[in-house]
Amino acid sequence: MWHQEQVPQDFKDNIIVHLYKKNRNRQLCDNHRGISFLNIDGKIFARILLNRFNAHLEQGLLPESQYCFRRHRGTIDMIFATRQLQEKCQEMQIHLYTTFVDLTKAFDT
Repeated sequence: MWHQEQVPQDFKDNIIVHLYKKNRNRQLCDNHRGISFLNIDGKIFARILLNRFNAHLEQGLLPESQYCFRRHRGTIDMIFATRQLQEKCQEMQIHLYTTFVDLTKAFDT
């Protein structure tokens, strides 16, 4: 598989089942969620690829300011960095403009 650079089709196939969220309006799409059932061999293969990809990215390819989707970095770290920046700007009497965007509805969670 590594040498052929081909992933078997059954690794890519999945079954999606739509589940209704109880006590909600069945007519609204937001009240349903999809569960994907994958082939176990495909899941193992995907995990191996993910681990290799992440190890490659952590070798200095991402900027230090990238916190999202990185191991050992999270929201608390970003809040701390933002707070430090705010205090430094206040100390130096420099205006600081920030924008916070809530992407909750942009992604299927």
